[in-house]
Amino acid sequence: MTHPTDTLARVAVLLLFGLPVAAAGQETGPPSVFRRDSAGIEVVEALRPLWGDSSRWSVDHEPLVDLTLSGSGPPHEFFRARSMKQRPDGSLMIADGSSRQVRVFSATGEFLGSFGGRGDGPGEFRNLQAIENAGDTLLALGNGRVTVAAPDLAVVRTFSLPGFTNDLHYLDGGAILTESFSPRPQRNAPNEVNRHAEPLMVFDLDGARIDSIGETRGTETYAYARDGMVAGAPPLFGKTSHIAVLGQRIFRGSADAMQVEELDMSGSLVRILRIPGYPLDLSGALVAAERDARLGGYRPGSTSVFRMLAEDLPDAATRPAYAEILVDPSGAVWLELYRGDSEQDQPREWLVLDVDGTWLGTVEVPRRFTVMNITMETVLGVREDELDVEHPQVLRLTRN
Repeated sequence: MTHPTDTLARVAVLLLFGLPVAAAGQETGPPSVFRRDSAGIEVVEALRPLWGDSSRWSVDHEPLVDLTLSGSGPPHEFFRARSMKQRPDGSLMIADGSSRQVRVFSATGEFLGSFGGRGDGPGEFRNLQAIENAGDTLLALGNGRVTVAAPDLAVVRTFSLPGFTNDLHYLDGGAILTESFSPRPQRNAPNEVNRHAEPLMVFDLDGARIDSIGETRGTETYAYARDGMVAGAPPLFGKTSHIAVLGQRIFRGSADAMQVEELDMSGSLVRILRIPGYPLDLSGALVAAERDARLGGYRPGSTSVFRMLAEDLPDAATRPAYAEILVDPSGAVWLELYRGDSEQDQPREWLVLDVDGTWLGTVEVPRRFTVMNITMETVLGVREDELDVEHPQVLRLTRN
């Protein structure tokens, strides 16, 4: 039995720290998260954001490090930079798509070295698509070929993956999870939105296939066919699938709804994180604005296939739930809220689900900043300035 004095003391402490007061065993309101088991799969449904209308986490606009400004010369010049990561020792690596180089910098932005370059030889790339940490080893993917580099950036070996592999993720224990994309035009229904499932494959660090562990829903494409002419383009508010990895946990999302699935190393579904009823419906005005954005630059009546294709695209009923999935070291899942071509002047926001599935709220990042990696204290990515110069940056992340 609780003594009345103890209860009064507890209430006094809660009031002092501004915490909600409730009688023992009672909640202050309806629960924000429901958890249930469905055939051995944990389903977590978040009903409202814990933070309410105000974000309790923030991303600074002033960078801690700007690799374009932290030195001079070609190593600090970037074009089509992508896949920026922090290495285990705190240094930074980034893939520069124009030079086809993987460049490594100290935590303060000092250039340490690089490997790669244009070509077909060992360690060279025709197209540098993605980089990844495999412990202290570096992996770089380009046109279906993986380059493995030692911590000192010496190229150790290369191996090939199936064609159309466009991303890779390191799974703790020495395995690589790959994503692929193939347009598969022979399977596309003409003048319709098509979406084909794509396999998830696991390989070892020598390129030997270990297993196929399922698939994603793939990417929506529109197949345009008129008068013997065939073309393809992303549909208005087209949806695509996304993958993120933390340790041996795989997070998969189709962007059809505000939902992410968690798989284990075998591809078995173990958990579903969901925000039921999250609004994704599109108004006619939004769809019209999106079509106008696609048509921008083409004269009315133009015979350009691209204008005719944009005019032919069907209206979309819903927007994608998100445009990217990232998972930070705590296990929190970050979902970049989707913005169409006509919405690029709107803030860039990320919806955050805590490690237990609680919907925390949204975090805004600076305009023209593309997030590529999230640590406990920083956000890594590339910002384009007003002259379209690319600035790979490290921004402070404050978790209040």
